[in-house]
Amino acid sequence: MFHTIKVSVYLLIVALLFIGCQNEVAPIKLLRFEQDLFNPESLKDKNHYLALQQKYGPFYQTFAEEMLNISEEERPIAYQASLEKFVSFPSIKQLKYEVDSVFPNLKNFESELSEAMGNYQVTFPAEKIPSFLTFISEFGYAHANFDTMIAIGLDMYLGSSYALYPALDFPEFMVAKLRKEYLLCNTLKSMAIGKYEHQLKDKRFLAMMLFEGKIRYFVKEIAPQIPDTILFGYSQAQLQWANENEGMIWAHLLENKMLFNQDPSVYMRYVNDGPFTIANGVPQESAPAIGVFAGYQIVKQYMEQGTSKSLKQLMDNQQWDMILRESAYRPK
Repeated sequence: MFHTIKVSVYLLIVALLFIGCQNEVAPIKLLRFEQDLFNPESLKDKNHYLALQQKYGPFYQTFAEEMLNISEEERPIAYQASLEKFVSFPSIKQLKYEVDSVFPNLKNFESELSEAMGNYQVTFPAEKIPSFLTFISEFGYAHANFDTMIAIGLDMYLGSSYALYPALDFPEFMVAKLRKEYLLCNTLKSMAIGKYEHQLKDKRFLAMMLFEGKIRYFVKEIAPQIPDTILFGYSQAQLQWANENEGMIWAHLLENKMLFNQDPSVYMRYVNDGPFTIANGVPQESAPAIGVFAGYQIVKQYMEQGTSKSLKQLMDNQQWDMILRESAYRPK
């Protein structure tokens, strides 16, 4: 009897240790493309650009041809002529300096990504953890997705007080979100969208609303420390408004027969970012993208109903009507 108890306790300890190790992945180490590209020692090497082309593969081609609009005719020579001009241009060198000043290192971000990917692996054990790289493109792209790689444009996270953003005519509501606090959330959103955007075959607003809700739920599940203000891109006042008016939001969508609307020029007003939700009948004191907020609340209630469902089951589920029905959604 005593021996049996000892064995049982031992097995329990082993099981707990096993479970505790489930969310451990190799620490995420960012690939620093912008650092490699501008590296003063490497620039002296005649094979510098060819080496970068080999190291970064599809991203390198996308960076050159799509982000910088370099002709594909330069592909055989690794876009060397145009990239030499790019790295030596004064405004680009200044931008690189400013990015380095805001991000002297990315250790905290790497730590957050490592934790999130550990949580991701628990629910998606068969999925390969993507690699992550950083770059600058002179304010062109915040993220770019590839099959096994997610690229992050650091020049889109220099802070809401960064002088060039207003000078580039970025709207105020957008500038408020161009800061490092959004790095993790936006990277995880980009990861999820890249993985699941094929689900957007159903052209109804219901599908778009619940898809966006699933993306936010995914982010919150694997990085629960992200505050709701960052998750939705809201100020504290906007989040308070959305929470206090959840019933009004839902009533408005039902009264205007929005759920089954298939006209993007109408329903994207409830999804797009802005200073508020710019749609007929929605007050100017509203939070922006109230359709996304409502979609998340429906998904959240769906996951809380009945039998337990895994995050993977949710993300694979494209039965939008069933999700709405089984959520038994009732605004607070």
